[in-house]
Amino acid sequence: MIESLLWSLTHRPYVTLFMVFFLALSWREQGWLRTKLWVASSYLIALSAEWGSINHGIPFGDYTYHYEALRHDLVVLGVPFFDTLSFSFLSYVSFSFAQFFMSPLSVRGWDVQRVTSSEIRHAWATLLLGSFLMMVVDWIVDPIANLGEFWFLGKIYHYPNPGVHFDVTFANYCGWFAVALATLLVNRAIDQALIRHAGVEPVHATWPGQGLFAPLFWAGIVGFQLGVTWWVALSGQPGLDGERTLLQAVTGSYILAPILVLAFMQLVKPANRVP
Repeated sequence: MIESLLWSLTHRPYVTLFMVFFLALSWREQGWLRTKLWVASSYLIALSAEWGSINHGIPFGDYTYHYEALRHDLVVLGVPFFDTLSFSFLSYVSFSFAQFFMSPLSVRGWDVQRVTSSEIRHAWATLLLGSFLMMVVDWIVDPIANLGEFWFLGKIYHYPNPGVHFDVTFANYCGWFAVALATLLVNRAIDQALIRHAGVEPVHATWPGQGLFAPLFWAGIVGFQLGVTWWVALSGQPGLDGERTLLQAVTGSYILAPILVLAFMQLVKPANRVP
């Protein structure tokens, strides 16, 4: 088990690196206690969802892992550990990015700080936006993950009944939204309980420019996967449908661009500033 875990952590470095960034961001925004509870709860929710999907098609729809391609990875209940662990940082950075959109900002030169109250953090609008932003990540991630045989991921799964969005099913995207929302709701309840019973409020930002960390991190995750998509599309590998993959890269760019433009407008909008 330890050997398989170490293999996953060293041979899936993008997951490990994103996890480290998440731990740093979450620690500064909400402290170690909430961070540890977030990792544990998000992992268990995602593991339950993936187990339900590979066995019963709920909530992500029907898909099948290729265990011969995962023989070196740590697999828990039929689910790759690195895959389930990624839900921790994907859910948190999407939630934090949602708070960036929903909160006023304090901007002093390059020092951008998000001024987020408990009301904003716990609001349904913030939770729904965070869940949507995590689903958007999957609009980019799953189509290129489904072409894993053409890059270093490997062909680790397939859909028995391919969907209309570059073979990814609509049920998969709905499942991502549902899992994200469940994760945010559970952690909202934990946050409220800590405030109510222990009086433990989330920590306040102290690093210069910390208000930009979440949007840059979210964009980095999506940008990495989109970069892989462009690389695969232009690689000319045998067996690859180059034109279709190029269309996948172009449409992925169209998905990412308006969200980044809106984030920039949020940053420069005068009405959104606090003294």
